[in-house]
Amino acid sequence: MENKVRKTNTVGDIKKAFVNLINEKGIRDINVTDITRMAGIGRGTFYTHFTDINDLLENIESELMDKLETDLSDVIPDAMQWLIVEKGARVPAPFIIETLNNFYQNREMIAALLSEQGDPYFLNKVKKIIFADLDQSVNRLDEQIEVNDDIPLDYAREFVIDELMGIIVYWISKPEPEEPRVVAQTIAKLQHKAPINVFTKQKGKLDHE
Repeated sequence: MENKVRKTNTVGDIKKAFVNLINEKGIRDINVTDITRMAGIGRGTFYTHFTDINDLLENIESELMDKLETDLSDVIPDAMQWLIVEKGARVPAPFIIETLNNFYQNREMIAALLSEQGDPYFLNKVKKIIFADLDQSVNRLDEQIEVNDDIPLDYAREFVIDELMGIIVYWISKPEPEEPRVVAQTIAKLQHKAPINVFTKQKGKLDHE
């Protein structure tokens, strides 16, 4: 039991050091020596758990993706049902809440990976999971779905998810992100507006003042 706890703590220290180094110098410039110094461990200890930096990165991202997929598994099947059939609701979709909660629980790691210093492919990996699950939901509602203005379904899907992920990335990258329930309410308000209609002219203001 003691060895298991020690192993867990060591891996945690390695990952924490990795996150700090991403923010400090960027993922491309990190080497094993940087990590071992910051984590206070020997190189041999690092190689006991990971073969190299890429193996560490893959391990971290796989854990995050597995957790996200697990968290979404119960709610994503009804995602399109909610977005299309119940879009008039004033509360955010369950899959949005689960995504926010997942990101918030892992906010330091995810924010680092999504930053300019992080993994440029990480966001697409997240979207790939959401797309795959949403596609299953779309297939279930195939006969009930009609995209407005003859917009191809794949473009409509991309537009919806990009809007959502843009807000989530902005939120999780803030130095002090609000709690998920606060952002969820903001998303619930925004989802009723087309992007161009979010901003309106103040009453009493004239054009070209």
